[in-house]
Amino acid sequence: MAEIVVGIETEQSNHWAYEVQVIDAGVTYDYQVTLRWADYDLWSRGMVAPQKVIHAMFEFLLSRQAAAEILPKLDCSLIRRLFLEVDQVLPTML
Repeated sequence: MAEIVVGIETEQSNHWAYEVQVIDAGVTYDYQVTLRWADYDLWSRGMVAPQKVIHAMFEFLLSRQAAAEILPKLDCSLIRRLFLEVDQVLPTML
């Protein structure tokens, strides 16, 4: 199983930004990820820290594609368009 490391959080005008690393089979992948407040509220209802949503989102992604296939710059709202089931599945992972 891949190791997911969620880095420092930076707050912007309507989202948080993170640097995320995934270490899979000895290879490190780096990502710049944004989480809009609306997506955070939809998935977590404000019940967990945004970093936990990012971590769960990467678990969700890695269950569906390889780390090398994940875009290096990623806004979480894109996941909602690519994987329609994310709105039902992700909240259960938190």
